[in-house]
Amino acid sequence: MIQTPKKSAPKRKRRTKKSKIPKFYIIVSIAVILLSIVSIATAMIYAARNPLALPSNNVSLQNNQTTHPTLPPVSTIITDANKTPPSIAPLINTKPKLAIIIDDVTFPKQVKKILSIPLHITPSFLPPKPETLFSEELAKKCEFYMVHLPLEAMKFERPEAVTILVNDSYDEILEKLSRFKQQFPRAVYYNNHTGSKFTADLAAMRRLIDAMDELDLIFVDSRTIARTKAPEIFAEQGRKLLQRDVFLDNEIEESAIKAQLLIAINKAKERGFAIAIGHPHDKTLDVIMNSLEDLREVEVVYLKDL
Repeated sequence: MIQTPKKSAPKRKRRTKKSKIPKFYIIVSIAVILLSIVSIATAMIYAARNPLALPSNNVSLQNNQTTHPTLPPVSTIITDANKTPPSIAPLINTKPKLAIIIDDVTFPKQVKKILSIPLHITPSFLPPKPETLFSEELAKKCEFYMVHLPLEAMKFERPEAVTILVNDSYDEILEKLSRFKQQFPRAVYYNNHTGSKFTADLAAMRRLIDAMDELDLIFVDSRTIARTKAPEIFAEQGRKLLQRDVFLDNEIEESAIKAQLLIAINKAKERGFAIAIGHPHDKTLDVIMNSLEDLREVEVVYLKDL
């Protein structure tokens, strides 16, 4: 029996497993995209509900100052252009002020000694006379000075070359003052030398003050007599009068001068300022020089700085 050969069954093709890796990346990518969309949408919703406050683009410039959008305008910080903000205000000297005037200055040695004192002492120069023609030259050495104005006294001990008298007319007073002003062009303040008779005469004092006003001069009352009419005239005109508070050297003894200087210092401390008058005696100037420690309690200033 012939056996026919059996046909071998066709081989089945092996199915290969498709990799699942590409599907995994696709899923991850889709998830990332969805999360991004959700995040963007959330951010847009938050931004819509909470708008960001941006600074204004309009920055105003005024008086060379920039107004910062987050700061109050400059005008609310400094309300007055002439005022300094408290945080940067300069230190102000609050000490009481004392002006020390030295009358009868006429000689070089007096000026030299006054200038050697490390304080703002105010010299008051007598107008030139034959023996002291150089007083106007001496005044040029001083930063600030006054004129010691000769006025008529009850009794003259040493008459000056030019003295303003009670019976002088307005024009005569004006002429004498003009001469003094020419000799001492930088002087504005004049305090009376003697003048016990003149300053007690109301009419004469009115003529003098009017003439001084015409020449832009300022009268300072040395108060050589209690009955001076200067306070009455200045009160009538509503003006402040500068007048002597203390004489330093009625007694030319160092202990007496020192006592008077301490009175002047205390007067300044009580009222805020004071005016003391002395003379260019060696003892007077020595006491001032030796009292620098006491004078630290006040600020010694030129008369113009009161």
